[in-house]
Amino acid sequence: MLWNSLLKKPIFAMGIIMFSLFLFQVVKKEKWGIFHNDKLISTPCRGVLIRLEKKVPENWKVFCEGNNLAVEIREIAIPEKASNVKLLIYRQLANHMAFVARMATVDILEKVMFIRFRITHPDLTINAVTEGKFIVKLATLENADHIMSHLKSTVQVQETPK
Repeated sequence: MLWNSLLKKPIFAMGIIMFSLFLFQVVKKEKWGIFHNDKLISTPCRGVLIRLEKKVPENWKVFCEGNNLAVEIREIAIPEKASNVKLLIYRQLANHMAFVARMATVDILEKVMFIRFRITHPDLTINAVTEGKFIVKLATLENADHIMSHLKSTVQVQETPK
């Protein structure tokens, strides 16, 4: 019945086809409601995230912000009677950055724009930002002095005392 009416009015059938093509183009450009799914968009951050989610500890929260990777770490293991808490938190930050560099695929991690780390401690919160191409080098560095100089030149840090 529907087929017969479309055969009798071919212009109407062409209009329906053209309108459906228009809707699919609008969906791709405008990201309309139910037709759009962010999980299906491939970014380097999602590639790194898939690999990291399997290996990160439970006190980590890892997620993507566009093509930027965000790592939030709660409850870091620092002794209560430590004399220099700030030094120990920075050491933990360097270790966590090296962990991300070793666990992620190097080719994909280089293409991530920025990687943001947030370490929360009862005394101090540290926000650190670096680019993916710089964090990749931490996977190969072994000497502590080389690691320290590399981190000083490539990582921007903000401290927030509590």
